[in-house]
This record gives sequence, C-alpha cells and structure tokens, in this order.
Amino acid sequence: MSEATNSRSYGWIDSIAIGMSVLCAVHCLLTPVLAVFLPIIATSFWVSDNFHLWMILFVVPSTGVAIFMGCRKHKDKIVLALSLLGISVLIVVAIYESISHSVHEGCTSCSSGLSPVVVVNVLAGILLASAHVRNYILCRHQSCDHKH
Repeated sequence: MSEATNSRSYGWIDSIAIGMSVLCAVHCLLTPVLAVFLPIIATSFWVSDNFHLWMILFVVPSTGVAIFMGCRKHKDKIVLALSLLGISVLIVVAIYESISHSVHEGCTSCSSGLSPVVVVNVLAGILLASAHVRNYILCRHQSCDHKH
C-alpha cells in the first residue's frame, strides 16, 4: 500500500475526532439555550449526567489511534502535546463533575450557562480539535508525491 493511500485510510479517524470535539463544544455552549427554548431537551440524553463520560469513552480511543498513527509518521511533538493536554483536561473535568454530581444531585455544569466547567471543556475541545487538524495536515503533507 502506498504512503498516500495509507495516510488517507487513517484520515477518517481525525475527521471523526474533530467532529466529536465540535459536538462537545456545541453541547456545552448550546445546552442552556436549548433547554430554555426546547424544554423536552432537559429530559433527554443530551443533558444526562453521563453525556460527558460517554463522550470521553469515544474521544480518548479515537484520539489515541489518530494521534498515534499520525505521530508515527510525522513525529510532531506539538500534535502529541496538544492531544495529551486536551485529553488530560477533559478527564480532570469529568472527574470533577463526577465528584460534584455526587455532592449536588443533577447535571448543573451544562444547564447553568457559561460556568467555569463549560469554559474549560470548550478549551479542551479546542486543544483536541487543533491537535487533530494539525495531525491531519501533517499526515497529508508527509504523503505528498511531489516537492515544491
């Protein structure tokens, strides 16, 4: 298999991970607005206490695979640092939320507006999305058949 074909075969993982980062940001920023205008949203999985846990269970493996495959090829330490920082922040926030939810019943981080937890989650999503975009670009650049 050529390197160009090989890099394209893993690009979809970066695309999925970028989409999940965007979904996390949209979730954190729009949930308070949606809950006001569409009260039925407040009873859905969208505002469930477990939403962030489920997202982490999808984000960590997809990010791990995409970054590992990309860094094996381009060896960019910025991609690795951005992804490790983003995942670490998400996990710390999830642990904080878990402890906070056990003390205060109900999901308050998403429905309380622009709280510090929302801001930190969005920043972690931006870190991860940046890592994946850089990874995607570097993987494409590495497989370029011609030199300029």
